[in-house]
Amino acid sequence: MATFTNQATLSYNGNTTTSNITTGEILEVLTVTKTAVVNTYSANDRITYVISIVNSGATALNGLTVTDDLGGYELPDGTTRVYPLTYEPNSIQYYISGVRQAAAPSVTAGPPITFGGISVPAGGNTTLIYEARVNQNAPLAADSSITNRAAVSGGGLATPVAD
Repeated sequence: MATFTNQATLSYNGNTTTSNITTGEILEVLTVTKTAVVNTYSANDRITYVISIVNSGATALNGLTVTDDLGGYELPDGTTRVYPLTYEPNSIQYYISGVRQAAAPSVTAGPPITFGGISVPAGGNTTLIYEARVNQNAPLAADSSITNRAAVSGGGLATPVAD
């Protein structure tokens, strides 16, 4: 893993002092964030999601899989899992370092939904933009919410990285 050192110098009223030297280790080279373009929803709304994957490492990561759980949750009976969102077919847009890719990643609509064959260049980023529709399993009462998570796996990652 990559390491770094840091030391601070403080000057005040003609006096200067330096701090101790600290050494750190960068443990995660891949980060993922997921954002809904809007913060509210109603029945049958289409919600646009943006997943940003950043690779701070010196090696490209290829063959990644991104999984979106579409807000799945267990019903009170404890045996049934429902999904309040449904992937909108053919809505995926795939960007690598800001350039839209002609070929979309593979999509398994699920639920959950998976996008396969994702690449993130060394020191670069990849963005996935797609839509999901609010369906009959979505809570619609005032102050309700959908907790929707994404995870990146494969491509040589030791453990999945999630948002």
